[in-house]
Amino acid sequence: MPEASFFSHVTAAGMWGIPLPMPLQADRLLDVSVPDGHFVPSGKGVRGHRIAIDPSDVTTLDGLRLTSLARTWCDLASVLSDEDLVAAGDYLLWRRRPASIRLSRDELEAALARFHGRRHRSLLVSALPALTDRADSRPESIIRVRFTRAGLPAPEVNGEIYDDSGKFVAMTDLTFRRYRVGFDYDGEVHWRDAVQWGKDLKRAPRIEDAGWAYVRGGAPDLANSAELIEIVASRLRARGWGGPG
Repeated sequence: MPEASFFSHVTAAGMWGIPLPMPLQADRLLDVSVPDGHFVPSGKGVRGHRIAIDPSDVTTLDGLRLTSLARTWCDLASVLSDEDLVAAGDYLLWRRRPASIRLSRDELEAALARFHGRRHRSLLVSALPALTDRADSRPESIIRVRFTRAGLPAPEVNGEIYDDSGKFVAMTDLTFRRYRVGFDYDGEVHWRDAVQWGKDLKRAPRIEDAGWAYVRGGAPDLANSAELIEIVASRLRARGWGGPG
């Protein structure tokens, strides 16, 4: 690689572990960038870029030069949908990430300010207010975006549910507290792990006994969320929600 070059875009996202859609995870081309004023990298297996970038947005990971976490999120706006951009941003803010690689909203905003005038910046501006540090998975983030885009009330993310006596019942992925409706996305671990599956079977009755409606979703709902959205909307309407307004 040329001395001034660094990994960026999808390649940098993979190096940082940022969750991406499957087609991008399978992409084997290397995104290699250089600052303005240098020749665009080329070669077999290389996707070259020449970009305007502040030196502070280039760092090293395991001895390799690449774009910073925040700048990588900005560059992903050129290849991700709005919902995947939110999922990637949620991952960077995630409260359970090690502090050394966990970003703050201020750090993303600062990187976005240095990204001024770039294509796709409007996607980042729209996505930033939707980010949360409480989403535990990419599917959670995507379903949340689809719920709000469909006009459902904005849910709490991983909100805690208590019964009328104040006893903790459960934490649901998305919690419509005003209407006492909870939603969980069951990923692969929920049906591959017998212990987890057993816990899940007992979880639903506890939530319903506490007076809440409970909806579960899975991979088919991620592929097509229309039916899931209508199910959740019907539960909300049954509990006093007046619909999008």
